[in-house]
Amino acid sequence: MEKTLERPLPRGDAAATKAEYESGKPPIHCSGWTTVRPHQRYGALQQDIHADVAVIGAGLAGSSVALHLAQLGASVALIEARQPGDGASGRNAGHVQPFLDHLEYLKDWPNAGQDFIQMFIEQRNIVFDLCEKYRIDADALKSGMVEAALKPQKSLAAKARHWRSMGYAVEELDATGMRKILGTGAYQYGLHWSEGGRVNPYLLTNGMVAAAAGLGAKVFGDSPVLQCHRDGALWRVATAQGSVRAGKVIICTSGHDGNGFFPGLAATSYPLVACAVATRPVPKEVLDSINPTRAAVTQFPTGLYPIVMDGSNRMISATIPHPGRASEGAVYFNYFLNYLHKTFPQTRDVDIQMESYWTGVTASSSHVYHADYPNIFQLDDGVMALSNLGTWGNIMGPLLGRHLAQVVYADRPQDLLLPWLTPQSRTVRHPDWFSFKVRRFMLPAARLVDKLGLA
Repeated sequence: MEKTLERPLPRGDAAATKAEYESGKPPIHCSGWTTVRPHQRYGALQQDIHADVAVIGAGLAGSSVALHLAQLGASVALIEARQPGDGASGRNAGHVQPFLDHLEYLKDWPNAGQDFIQMFIEQRNIVFDLCEKYRIDADALKSGMVEAALKPQKSLAAKARHWRSMGYAVEELDATGMRKILGTGAYQYGLHWSEGGRVNPYLLTNGMVAAAAGLGAKVFGDSPVLQCHRDGALWRVATAQGSVRAGKVIICTSGHDGNGFFPGLAATSYPLVACAVATRPVPKEVLDSINPTRAAVTQFPTGLYPIVMDGSNRMISATIPHPGRASEGAVYFNYFLNYLHKTFPQTRDVDIQMESYWTGVTASSSHVYHADYPNIFQLDDGVMALSNLGTWGNIMGPLLGRHLAQVVYADRPQDLLLPWLTPQSRTVRHPDWFSFKVRRFMLPAARLVDKLGLA
């Protein structure tokens, strides 16, 4: 039996084992996003029912698919192995990033990706729009984003020009501008995106699930799917105690790990364990001196210490843990604290403590950072799978969930703005290579670059 941690981490995390942290699967209560308010639990599927569509996986994507199908009038069964938001959707860094990177990777998409890009641009506020429309209290704030750099960067300037030409409000800032918005002289250059901001992804996911249920969707938790097979003209999705017979099945499980009914899906991505920390509430005057607008902050080019400040005056940051040391939350919190003290001297005399520490797994479609665009797989007639939401998951999950719901409801697969793929066309030969490269080489190098101020 795996030994539990000898030194308890915050929020009762002693219940998690070292192996659970290393695999990115400690209990969801470890996530700082779950501390804000109680959430509804959904009972297990214990009977045989019918639906137009069965959606497997109640994360950001699956909950959006179910919500928008129900809104269109379809009968939906949403089936989750544990509870909504238990996977990557309840563990990410909370950024709402309104722009895309590395557009050249879309050249093989329908219309060279231009229709997809246009959809993304038009719906870049989907997180805030959904919260307003369905009255979802997900601590979503359209506070903007800041990309901070130690010196002027030609690539950032080119990006700003490109997205301004697409109608975005993005401003290049010099040292004076950066000091004004972030309260530090550490950065000589940066981009300020007026759009984007923050969200509690766990509350957003659960809010969409509740909205879907309110529109008639049937939601089941604690119901791992065991089989998915043809049953006459329909598909039968079976759990331990019940089943759903549906004309169509949409699979939105996180990385498709443990998917025994379509096992080839698990070999289509590069899994990577990430970790995150949340501080205890910090005095408002301190946060005002660091970031009065509460914009989400990332650092260019290393991105080592992204910061989201939530409505409880906590700071949330994320990184990639050392190999074999994912359970050592204090290590990564100290990295973050040292960054704060170095970058924002006004924090040095403030008692900033860690409230929560957790890990999760990202499922990337590419071994190149920010080239991890989503995939949609056609598994059989009437069965499809959405995976690899990438860096933009908090927008991409709800956006692609809506788009896929519209395509499925209209029964117009030709309208899909992403390429239809098969698992065989995207099988990853060495899935652990990305994690090995990032955790053993890229992150140590990035931390050295940051320490020496070479970025």
